[in-house]
Amino acid sequence: MCNEAGKLLNLPLNRALRDEEGRIYDIVSGTFFLCGAPADSDTLASLTEEQISRYERRFARPELFLNIGGRIICLPDQ
Repeated sequence: MCNEAGKLLNLPLNRALRDEEGRIYDIVSGTFFLCGAPADSDTLASLTEEQISRYERRFARPELFLNIGGRIICLPDQ
């Protein structure tokens, strides 16, 4: 969950979203939190222990975004 207008509000870039090959397809701007969103429900759910472990590893290191010649570079690049 994040502020969908984060980029329009010029919130700081936070985390890269990557496809299955590891290529960045979007960047979350501003703060966010992770939760479950079951397809057959209109409520949010807790993450499983496996998901918590995966995302703790994924987000353990902060990311820095640089605009170099109109290209966004993410450090550290995973």
